[in-house]
Amino acid sequence: MKDGEQDRETVPAGAAEPPEKMASSPEKSSTAQELKEQGNQLFLCRKYQEAATCYSKTINRNPSVAVYYTNRTLSLADCKHALELDPHSVKAHFFLCQCHLELENYNEAIGNLQRAYNLAKEQRLNFGDDIPSALRVAKKKRWNSIEEKRINQENKLHAYLTKLILAEKESSWGLPNHTHEEAIGKHISSLGYAFTES
Repeated sequence: MKDGEQDRETVPAGAAEPPEKMASSPEKSSTAQELKEQGNQLFLCRKYQEAATCYSKTINRNPSVAVYYTNRTLSLADCKHALELDPHSVKAHFFLCQCHLELENYNEAIGNLQRAYNLAKEQRLNFGDDIPSALRVAKKKRWNSIEEKRINQENKLHAYLTKLILAEKESSWGLPNHTHEEAIGKHISSLGYAFTES
């Protein structure tokens, strides 16, 4: 096989090839670093599944290097394992944040981004605006989620109070007092006004 040409047979993520295949496969004679670089090239060409397979082979070759897991970052488990291997990995904290954002765990995502930001400063690494920008996005998503829950609770409370007022109105229909009905109507109007103002 020529340099740069890929083996057409793929191995599922995390699966090891049989020993007899390892010896005959040109990719297995490559170093883990070469496989990582090949995976990086595939990733740049937007061949994500092939890149993930290549990163998996890299991990099989040398499972004790955190960077290999952060390159694959297919799951929350990969990010956590990378952090077990290297708790100071900015990249692992950043990708763990992305996993938490997808799962709508906003507080965890923000915590990981703040940790990534602090580690980048300590290690004098320049990630441009990537980490602060992701932090702003995570905080906005958290705020939107909280606001959506608040509005839903407010709507439920408004509906419940309106139902109570209407039930009171219906129970007092037998009374000849029309001012009572007017007062209930005013309560409903003021209640609606109070909820639209908040």
